[in-house]
Amino acid sequence: MSRLSYTEFENRPPAQHRIMANLTVQASWIDSETGNIISINGFTENVGENSALVNLEVLPPVGSEVKLRIFDEEKTIIEVPTQVIRVERDPSKPLAALSILDNLKKWKISALTAAQAWVTRNWQLNYEEEWVN
Repeated sequence: MSRLSYTEFENRPPAQHRIMANLTVQASWIDSETGNIISINGFTENVGENSALVNLEVLPPVGSEVKLRIFDEEKTIIEVPTQVIRVERDPSKPLAALSILDNLKKWKISALTAAQAWVTRNWQLNYEEEWVN
């Protein structure tokens, strides 16, 4: 017997899992004009299963390869190669969307776990007392 689809969402791939967390990052890339290595510190806006949205003062060009290092309290969690897929040049909040190129399994374990731990710590520090009766 055939099955009828009642929603549009059944034919779409599942949505990407993203965690809104502010982890410290260091992004490094080679400037195509000068050949110098540019290294900028920033933080994540969100961490996805195969991507990250990062806030950086200086944005790398779209399409460039960036070495992304994520820290948790001065300790390196993971270092992965990424590619810039989009930038937002808003002066108040410059953002780069990075797609993870290698080590996706390790990325999912390390980065998503660290992001979830950040959310838990942030919630406990900022909101737990407000919701306790």
